[in-house]
Amino acid sequence: MRILAIDPSSNQKNTSTTGIVLLDNAKLVDYWVVSYGISGFRKWMEDVGEDIECDVVVIEKFEARDNDKSKDNSVLQTIAYIQLHFPDAILQRNAGYQTDIPNELLKRLGLWKFEKSHHQDVRAAARLGLFYALRNDIKEVIDDIGRVVHGNMEKY
Repeated sequence: MRILAIDPSSNQKNTSTTGIVLLDNAKLVDYWVVSYGISGFRKWMEDVGEDIECDVVVIEKFEARDNDKSKDNSVLQTIAYIQLHFPDAILQRNAGYQTDIPNELLKRLGLWKFEKSHHQDVRAAARLGLFYALRNDIKEVIDDIGRVVHGNMEKY
């Protein structure tokens, strides 16, 4: 199963980045640190995204905040733009994803260190993709994780 997982950025803060990973089951195929907002994602789509083949696209679901003076709900604009290109994309809440996909697992899978991004957005995207697979019982991804955890690296 090829999973394209996306941690969307702000559409206002130019220091924000969108983290994107392409996984083949639990193995990293490629990753990208994309400059902020719609314009950054548009350029990535033109340069790379249009040629990507995947089975599912998972986008981190963003829930608007009303009570924070420094709120930045422009992430919703970025998500809406991403959905124009991937209309079947799944919006996945990340609640519980650090518990289900702990740091040690990401390290064992080689999904820990990436090019610097705003808030480890690529790592967050990798965690999100695995979390989606785990929460939806996608057998081939879970089997791949098991092979790594139990030391059978023949597929890698």
